[in-house]
Amino acid sequence: MKLFDVLLGRTKPAQPNLDHLFGLPGAQITLEASMGLRPTGQAGVCFKPATGQQFADTASEVEQLLDLGENTKIHDESDSYGYRWAVITDDDFGDLINEVHIVNTTLQDHGWGPQLLCSVFGFAPIPGGASDPAAATGAPKVAGTYLVYLYKRGTFYPFVPLPVAEQRDSERERLLKVTLAQDLSMEPELERWFPLWGLPVH
Repeated sequence: MKLFDVLLGRTKPAQPNLDHLFGLPGAQITLEASMGLRPTGQAGVCFKPATGQQFADTASEVEQLLDLGENTKIHDESDSYGYRWAVITDDDFGDLINEVHIVNTTLQDHGWGPQLLCSVFGFAPIPGGASDPAAATGAPKVAGTYLVYLYKRGTFYPFVPLPVAEQRDSERERLLKVTLAQDLSMEPELERWFPLWGLPVH
């Protein structure tokens, strides 16, 4: 199955439900209490590259909508696979969720829904907490912990890459799925848990 088939959910069409993003505050509490993880303050919206003045105007509108002050920053970036990302930084997790919702909604309303792939939220160990590698000898080191929202599916899955090139901690991902089952609509089909190597979100 190709990347676009997985991310766009072509084998099982579903209506996007961006309101599922608002389950993330509950997930944040669960992750802090159960896994010792907290938001990094960064998220990204991934979409298929597009050209033309219409898209440039839409991107400009998104930036204006997110111009909320010094605490919010957004920039456009391409990854090594050629996908484009709107990377948003905001220390307030509630605001960050709203901003990701705005980016998705604005692109969707301007007819760019088919180009939207996923949104990604970064999490990191609380210093001194249970998931902090410095606090546990022999604990496997991970490159990051991410919650991925599949736009076409309306579901989430965890992605935990290891520092070793293109390897992931599948056991920890399965644990995160069980841990967050009450908070988020988790993607039940594991083949759709596509690895996002080199994503520009920390």
